[in-house]
Amino acid sequence: MAKTITLNAAPTWPGVKDDYLLRFEGHIIGRIRFAVSAWEWHITVPMALPSWAEGKTSSLDDARKGFAAAWGRLLKETPPARLARAWELEDAAEERRKRMEKAGKDDAKNEAKPSTSPGGENETN
Repeated sequence: MAKTITLNAAPTWPGVKDDYLLRFEGHIIGRIRFAVSAWEWHITVPMALPSWAEGKTSSLDDARKGFAAAWGRLLKETPPARLARAWELEDAAEERRKRMEKAGKDDAKNEAKPSTSPGGENETN
């Protein structure tokens, strides 16, 4: 008996329809969106992916089915250690993004603080 795969879809951005992020076991694994005249789907795991890891179709339902079939195939054909490495890369990228965001906020705070000149007078950066 085949193992059931549960995919969760949510809008990519609040208030935007026809654009969905797909998650599997807490990881963002892909996207389905309506682009001009067709539904596109893409697996977006951080690793080299085959050409069948994306596609276009005329309906959202067919895009879901195409994505699910490709994801099932990827899970079947990818060694667990390789997928674990992809999740590690995803986590590292997220941590870096958070550090960069924090550094940007810290820089903005420092720019807003007045500094003292050598003569003891306050200067604004």
